[in-house]
Amino acid sequence: MKKRNAFTLAEVLITLGIIGVVAALTLPATVQKQHEKVIIARVKKAYSIMQQAYLMASQKDGTPDEWGVTGKNEPSNHIILANKFAPYIKITTNCVGMSNEEVKKNCTSVMYNTSQFSSYKIADGTTFIFRNWNGECKSHYGSLKQLKEVCGTIYVDTNSTGKPNILGKDIFVFYITKSGMYPIGTEFDKLSMKNYCTKTREFGQMYDGYTNGASCTAWVLYNENLDYLRCELDWDSGKKSCKK
Repeated sequence: MKKRNAFTLAEVLITLGIIGVVAALTLPATVQKQHEKVIIARVKKAYSIMQQAYLMASQKDGTPDEWGVTGKNEPSNHIILANKFAPYIKITTNCVGMSNEEVKKNCTSVMYNTSQFSSYKIADGTTFIFRNWNGECKSHYGSLKQLKEVCGTIYVDTNSTGKPNILGKDIFVFYITKSGMYPIGTEFDKLSMKNYCTKTREFGQMYDGYTNGASCTAWVLYNENLDYLRCELDWDSGKKSCKK
């Protein structure tokens, strides 16, 4: 029998077809995982930047209850909050003082209302968005000391004006407290993952006054994944991902 040394054209085409199908099935998941790694890295980097800026600001001017801000309805309070952090952050685009339309174009396309937020952007495209709540830092959101002394929040938009602009997907939230920065959504937080970082509700939609996705930040920091987008996860389950 004559030994065959090469594949026929039909065999090559079939093999390429199989490879193409496998790639089509696996490539989107691979791309998504890589995209999520970038988001996680930016959230962790932003947290480090904010913690350092908070430390420097508090050493210079005391804790946030001493910064001269009052309630959330005064636009100047959000500016004061942003400006306290600003000297210690390498800002590339400062949207404080811009019009709503300029903020929407340059820093954030969702939280651009300057009567409620102040924002600026750093070199990697992450935008920091500041919102003051309580000048005395007496807002209560849980059992820990930090969660009884909440002053306001910083939203971290990991891709600035890019989509999807949804909490828990590319935007993550941190409390500003008298003790430092604290990620929303720990097991001690009143804003629990079960209610505000869950697949059973639509991400980005309001429920009982809060947005689903607001409580995903702590999970992303500590477990380094966004698996809550694909399966039901919370601190009580003991699982750290969809697979574990």
